[in-house]
Amino acid sequence: MHVILAIIAHFRRKRPVALLWQHAILFMGCAGLLVLARFTFAPSVPLFWPLLIWYFVFSFHFLLVRSLTANDAWADERADKIRRHAYDFQHVKDIYIKPTNFVEPKFPLEKRDE
Repeated sequence: MHVILAIIAHFRRKRPVALLWQHAILFMGCAGLLVLARFTFAPSVPLFWPLLIWYFVFSFHFLLVRSLTANDAWADERADKIRRHAYDFQHVKDIYIKPTNFVEPKFPLEKRDE
């Protein structure tokens, strides 16, 4: 029991991003071992469901870590980055200066419509 508590205490001292990288390395290693086992000595080892379930767990872990580590400084930095990389300013300026009119175009009537 003390070993399990020591392991839990060890992981609680780590930063969440470090745990995310460890989880990613563990996922890739186990996925590689499963694929290797499938193609070498155990053709009946299932691949799809274990990898899919683990992928969902890893994705949830990633999203959780990203959402818990976001703060105001990160949000300001991200907003500045998006503003710096906005390449469509001229299009927005054109719409502001000369807005589009929503008048329906008049097309010549065809003979069948007369």
